Amino acid sequence: MPLCQNLCPLEMTFKCPRCGLALLKPGRWFQVASKYRCEGCHGEIRITYPDKIALFQKYAASQREGPSPPNIAQS
Repeated sequence: MPLCQNLCPLEMTFKCPRCGLALLKPGRWFQVASKYRCEGCHGEIRITYPDKIALFQKYAASQREGPSPPNIAQS
């Protein structure tokens, strides 16, 4: 399953499986990265292809739903 090119410029968050610290990078970074050094636990974290598919599917689903409407109070 290929990763959606439309999501490449989108900022995505990947949580470290060891300590939970969030890593924020554009989708294009996740396409090519295979590992990174977590700033929280300093561990070398592998990003597998199944991890990437799950991440891109999560953001594709949120794109299909669209932005949430603003919460406007009625008087």
